[in-house]
Amino acid sequence: MTARRRLLAAASATFALTALTACEKPAPLVTVVSGGTSVYSQAAAYCFDEGQTLQDGDCATRATELRRLEVRQGERIGIDVDKELVERGWQLELVDPADPQSAQASSTITDHYFPFTAPGIAPGGKLVLTVRTVGEGDAPTGEWQFELVNRA
Repeated sequence: MTARRRLLAAASATFALTALTACEKPAPLVTVVSGGTSVYSQAAAYCFDEGQTLQDGDCATRATELRRLEVRQGERIGIDVDKELVERGWQLELVDPADPQSAQASSTITDHYFPFTAPGIAPGGKLVLTVRTVGEGDAPTGEWQFELVNRA
């Protein structure tokens, strides 16, 4: 095989791989806003098909970076979700990783935007904010995570 044919074969394989990747369905986005700053993320896990749950293990997963947002105690934090999440219903949970027993969870939310007041976070501390879509019986069908840290 000539060098030119090898190059063309490699380019064709790269194009085919890129075309397949581009066909993947994007998961809905969740955006968290506070103090004029916003961060957003795609789902770390998301069930595209009705009736699936994260516990089934058949849902799409992707490696996502834990998005970080600096907040001040008493500031408003807003969570904005895509339309698909509103249709399913979603919940949020706040937990201090140093004290997992501190977890606080909301009831199911059916609006696209939910504001709340930032709790106190110790200097150097953090809270993990998890947004979950829910299916029948409140079984999770999607998950997004953010890290809230103290802004001095």
